[in-house]
Amino acid sequence: MALRDKIPLLATLQLLATNFAANAVPLNGYNTGVLSDMYPTGFTPPGWVFGIWLVIYIGLLTYSFAAFRSIPRIRARAAAVSELYLVNALANSAWIFAWHYRFVLVSVLIMLVIWITLIAIALRLRRMSRASWAEWFRVDAPFSLYLGWITAATLVNFAALCFDRGMWPLALSMDQWALVTVCLATGLYAVTTAVTRDVVFGGVFVWAALGIATKSSGITEAVQLAAVSGIVVVLVCMARAIVTRRERRFYP
Repeated sequence: MALRDKIPLLATLQLLATNFAANAVPLNGYNTGVLSDMYPTGFTPPGWVFGIWLVIYIGLLTYSFAAFRSIPRIRARAAAVSELYLVNALANSAWIFAWHYRFVLVSVLIMLVIWITLIAIALRLRRMSRASWAEWFRVDAPFSLYLGWITAATLVNFAALCFDRGMWPLALSMDQWALVTVCLATGLYAVTTAVTRDVVFGGVFVWAALGIATKSSGITEAVQLAAVSGIVVVLVCMARAIVTRRERRFYP
């Protein structure tokens, strides 16, 4: 087994170890959830929504093992993005330290690195030959899920920075910016889902928006209504993607 084949697994293990230790110790005396509550944004989902990280971790482990315990074609697809994934995983761990030590601006900059590397991974996979179901499940789908969540997390992280600095874009209030963000997110996820026909990516928005729509405190009725509307819009795009899946070029 070549060293390159081991990169994904090593990267995932260090990511898991860092995230586990940060909450078990906890790092700087805070766990991740407590810190999230310290930076209200007007659209942060409830805690149960963050349980998606368990699914993301399982997906990343699936990808990591696929890099050296699969048929050659799957290993080749996994290897094509292994270096980008290493940068991503290291950035994810760095974000944990920045967030726990409350360097909010630094955490936003690192989050952008995480997001950009995931976009680069998605684009690289799309440029490759059409994925079989096995390839899609073990390589493409985990990154679609991960990118879907980090896209939402980046918006929340930016809003946390606004709260930390006491300044919101366009001189809006927190609740007004929350409404704008949910509407922008709806457009972003809807267009991306429609263009790429990636139902996993769209499904992450539905999951997060469902949490926003049902949260009992800290979110205005207008934001909740926007979240419900967003769910409907993205579900329509997902349904269209499923109906036309046979025409997809990059996914089975």
